[in-house]
Amino acid sequence: TIAHANWVRWALLAVAAAIAIDLARRIPRERIALLALNRSMNFVFFTVALVACAASIGKQVYLESTRPATEDVFPTFKGTATANSPDVWHFIFDRYAGGDTLRRVYRFDNRPFLDALKARGFAVQEHASSNYQRTGHSVSSTLNGAYLDRLAAKMSNHQTDWVPLYRAMTGNAALRFFAGHGYDTFFAGSWWNPTRRSLIAGSNVNFYDMPELGRLILDQAVIGMLLENTRLPYADGRTDQCRRERMKFEELTKIAARKNQKYIFAHFLLPHPPFVINADGTCRSLEQATHSSRRNNYVGQVEYANSQILKLIDKIEAGPRPAIIIIHADEGPWPLPFVGDERFPGTDPVAVDWPRINQSQLHEKMGVLLAVKSPDGKSARDLPVSAVNLYPIVLHNHFGGAAPGLPDRHYLFVSDKALYTFDDVTERLRKPPL
Repeated sequence: TIAHANWVRWALLAVAAAIAIDLARRIPRERIALLALNRSMNFVFFTVALVACAASIGKQVYLESTRPATEDVFPTFKGTATANSPDVWHFIFDRYAGGDTLRRVYRFDNRPFLDALKARGFAVQEHASSNYQRTGHSVSSTLNGAYLDRLAAKMSNHQTDWVPLYRAMTGNAALRFFAGHGYDTFFAGSWWNPTRRSLIAGSNVNFYDMPELGRLILDQAVIGMLLENTRLPYADGRTDQCRRERMKFEELTKIAARKNQKYIFAHFLLPHPPFVINADGTCRSLEQATHSSRRNNYVGQVEYANSQILKLIDKIEAGPRPAIIIIHADEGPWPLPFVGDERFPGTDPVAVDWPRINQSQLHEKMGVLLAVKSPDGKSARDLPVSAVNLYPIVLHNHFGGAAPGLPDRHYLFVSDKALYTFDDVTERLRKPPL
């Protein structure tokens, strides 16, 4: 329980304080003895720090030498943009389940929302599945319009290294294409470091974002424990996440009114845990999230996302420029029993033996939302059942790119120790969940 966890944390803090006081009392008061102790401690700490730094630098240099450049693995898209080419808005709503999962697992009927999308001219893929089961793999594949085979071949001897996947998300072929054709590019990120910012985007849209190392230090330090209930920026990750998603919708609404040609990529951690937002947009307290069911927590964030998506679409449509709008999820929700602590940022995933998950769990993890709208009525043409073909289709239909030729395939990477070893589950997904 929360009360028990807080009691343990404060008890440990009290023990640490007692140890610190005891050590302080043992410090010699004679100047000569104190100087000798200081020299000994400096020597020990400096030596340890030097060895640790040398090892860390050596490891980093070695890892960087094995990591391929994103543009070498995923070339920039081919095509041409003119002054009349449309804006492109690409929204990823992380862990937004497919309609079947919402009905079967969460007892929620999402048809009114899908009908509202269709009424606004969207083509909705009713049976979409993600190409990979985790964000790093899935988003890298989508934004580069390719499967990860070439990257996997280069990383076959470094199966635990996530960094090339993360770089492929923020330095992707889509951003490079639109930036290279004069578009203003926007990258609306999350608190999660791999999609927090893009170094190649013209503008980054984020709020209360902090590098992962700083966030971990704050979360695990005494100062973080003392500040976590203040709701100050950076001190309370849950409240920051609630504010971040609301503020991103507000900022994107402002961008929609701009007359310049633009490409916008936005990664929303909705309905992804932690469950911090109610359906009406108010922040969900830790106590509310803890005492509510997982179903109600998740569905509340789905309902909030739905309402904000429709409002933002209407603002984009009322804006000064024609727009292609892509809305989809990179992965489905984690099925029980593969769920960690969903109350706090970054504590929800657990290690999973992915090839062994059952049929029902596979459909839950891979089934996703996918909808596309084009300003010229071509939305329904060639709508894929997975996101890997989204950009090839958009480029072919609107920017003179080559016809897409990738088959829709679906993969599980085997484990966190085998990130680049894939199990093809396409045929399994064609069978109904048990």
